[in-house]
Amino acid sequence: MLGMKENNTQGAGIFKKAFGRWLGLFLVVVTALVLYLIMVNLDNIFGYIFYVASILKPVIYGAVIAYILNPLMKMYQRWIMALYERKGKEFPEKKKGLLNGITITLALVTGILIIVILFIMIIPQIITTMVALVNNLPEQVDAYYKELVEKIKNNSFISDKMQEAVLQVTKFLDEKMTSEVIPWLHTELLPNLNTYAKQFASGVAAFLSVLYNLFIGLIVAIYLLGSKRMFAAQSKKIVYGLLKKNNADMVIYYVRVSNNMFSGFISGKIVDSAIIGLICFVAMNILQLPYTMFVSVIVGVTNVIPVFGPYIGAVPSTLLILLVDPKQAVYFLILIIVIQQLDGNIIGPAILGESTGLSAFWVLFSILLFGGFWGISGMLVGCPLFAVIYRIIKDFISMKLRKKELSDNTWEYMDLKSIEVSENGLQYVKYTSGELNSKKKKTDKKLKKAAFNIKKADKKNDKKNSKKNKEDQLD
Repeated sequence: MLGMKENNTQGAGIFKKAFGRWLGLFLVVVTALVLYLIMVNLDNIFGYIFYVASILKPVIYGAVIAYILNPLMKMYQRWIMALYERKGKEFPEKKKGLLNGITITLALVTGILIIVILFIMIIPQIITTMVALVNNLPEQVDAYYKELVEKIKNNSFISDKMQEAVLQVTKFLDEKMTSEVIPWLHTELLPNLNTYAKQFASGVAAFLSVLYNLFIGLIVAIYLLGSKRMFAAQSKKIVYGLLKKNNADMVIYYVRVSNNMFSGFISGKIVDSAIIGLICFVAMNILQLPYTMFVSVIVGVTNVIPVFGPYIGAVPSTLLILLVDPKQAVYFLILIIVIQQLDGNIIGPAILGESTGLSAFWVLFSILLFGGFWGISGMLVGCPLFAVIYRIIKDFISMKLRKKELSDNTWEYMDLKSIEVSENGLQYVKYTSGELNSKKKKTDKKLKKAAFNIKKADKKNDKKNSKKNKEDQLD
């Protein structure tokens, strides 16, 4: 009986091992099939994701609006609480709901007022600018034309060359008109006027849809701001319910880090851009440059985009001023360079500080990367988003190094030759200045030798080709 029991136990153990192996193999095959199906149907999956995102656009807009207004709401809450503390009172718990309602209203009113003031400043300037362009542009073009004609008349060589160029351009334009433009008008433009009208109508409808989504988004933002503590508590509850405590702590920690980086960067950039726009307005008034308000708003708004923003704002502004007076356009360019140097070296670091912790290279890299993915919005959020990714990778590498009892200080690895184990612990051996110079000399010698070999090979190939050409000519 005992022997039978032992045999049964051994048989059960063998069966469990075999079942475990087959189950593991089955799971591997199923995972591979799932990954294959995902890769094959990737376009459909992204299509469904974008479809769901289009349905939830009001919620997405509302979340963005709520995130932008949240610092304002917190600021008003601090002010009201500070007023109570000055009176030696504590804010009653029963009135916390009323406080939320008041601060949400104040934040919304502030945000709407800022937008309305910007529109009040911009729209009259746009109308004035367009009217001035329509009135002054023909005169400016005529003046430039007359000046150019006078210069050409006084120089016979230039006048001859200009006549030849004009004849060639006229001939080229005639050919293009007869061969391409007129047929295009008959075959493409006129038959497709209905299509273009439909596209214009769909564009107007899309604009109205954006306005509708923004309106619904404002309502969503009010609900999000009013219930943000509850949403935060529910999110933490889900994280702790699904993950182990250590992993949940880590997720919540990095969410807080991300929030600090995004909120610090966005609010800091808005303040920085407002200051830059104000400085530009004052300086342009002192220099008596045209389109002061309009150009200052453009410079301030585009300055929100890191690195490329100043150039995006400077180009159209310079062209506008150029139509009025080329000298003033040069003065404006010099002014923009001075303002950007002031912003990059004094104002920006003072307001933003080390909010992202990224070097100039990684800032540029993040803007190019996420700008390529998502356009202007990618340029706006690319820097803090990449900063979060950079921080996670940095912390992961530091954790791995500490497990190996190695230093996580980057300067320890500068010019590192090797890491030696000694009685006093790990020693970071670095190249001496002499060794670094000799390494450079060796590299230069190798490069020179490689260049010489390439030239030698090119000469041999030239000789072979010339010999072959001669033989072909003789044949």
